[in-house]
Amino acid sequence: MNGRYVGYVAGHDPLHDFLSTIIRDRMAVREPRPAFRVFRLSGSNVVYGYEEKFSGAKIICKFYGPRFGWDTDKAALMARQEYEGLETLRRYNLVGSPHHVIRPLGFSRDINGMLALEYYSGEEFSHAITRATQHRHDAHLYWRLKALAYFLATQHNRTANGASVDFEPDCRYFDTVVGRLKKANRIGQWDIDEFSWLRDCWRDRPRMWQDQQVWLHGDATPATGATRSRSSGTSCGSTAVISPTASGRSSRSRDACRTTWP
Repeated sequence: MNGRYVGYVAGHDPLHDFLSTIIRDRMAVREPRPAFRVFRLSGSNVVYGYEEKFSGAKIICKFYGPRFGWDTDKAALMARQEYEGLETLRRYNLVGSPHHVIRPLGFSRDINGMLALEYYSGEEFSHAITRATQHRHDAHLYWRLKALAYFLATQHNRTANGASVDFEPDCRYFDTVVGRLKKANRIGQWDIDEFSWLRDCWRDRPRMWQDQQVWLHGDATPATGATRSRSSGTSCGSTAVISPTASGRSSRSRDACRTTWP
């Protein structure tokens, strides 16, 4: 498992019981006395990997508690929303090859607003970018981008619900951002008028109203995606592996999902 090894989960820690239940009930691992190695992973949130010593079973846990401090309800809400978002996407048959949304395994309000996830080994998208920028492996990055684009197109097509778009929430949020900039004395009235005009031009384009509502991933960053190389007979390809961030129903395809390449 990638990450920095930091020790074992103590037997008296509530997390130990939680992980033991996960591997037994969700992963069918029957280990009488499980022991969990701990690895600190990189990410915008507090993320750890756990590997059961004897069976080799692996789990990823994402903790929202440090992000929201004393607001444990907010942390628990975020963990539950990600859990439900991943379950929803998996119901659209985004499981296996060539598109795989990782399986959520559980969440706990009391253990630091934690979300437990399926471990799926692979090359993070950020590593593919590094290979291209530092080692000129452009074709490798292009192959990964194709797998990600294929996933996003499939996700959007399968989750379209036929309902027409509503741009008013987007426009209200746009106005909120503009208002903050004005309050901070970053823009003047002339800028506000121009931004408002551009907002209306964007909203009033006829083709904008041809879209349907689709499910989107809320965090299109290099840290939230991976791919797995695969081969079948004489053909080869990649599986886009989608990990968590807040996925949700939206009127337009303006966000995206996590991908990793084993």
